[in-house]
Amino acid sequence: MLIVLGMLTGILGFLPLFLSLRLSRRSTSTQALTIGLYGLAGVAVSLVILIVGLLACAMLARDGLVSFVVAEGVLFLGCTIAYVVYKNVLAKRKHVQ
Repeated sequence: MLIVLGMLTGILGFLPLFLSLRLSRRSTSTQALTIGLYGLAGVAVSLVILIVGLLACAMLARDGLVSFVVAEGVLFLGCTIAYVVYKNVLAKRKHVQ
């Protein structure tokens, strides 16, 4: 059960980062400060979500903390890597052909 909750927290932690990446891609290249602030805000909110989930699990179910953290981290990093690879590699191949 804690693994599923860790996976859910990992996905919820990725959503602010996903939204900030989407917003920063829509900005023009002359708005560097705006792009940086979107990225910084997305990372900060994502980390807050992940840390709150970690602390909640540590207080309520300490015996399953390791499995929760591993599931949370693997899914968060997996979602982030998959999105970046898709946007930077696979989506560009579709436009070339």
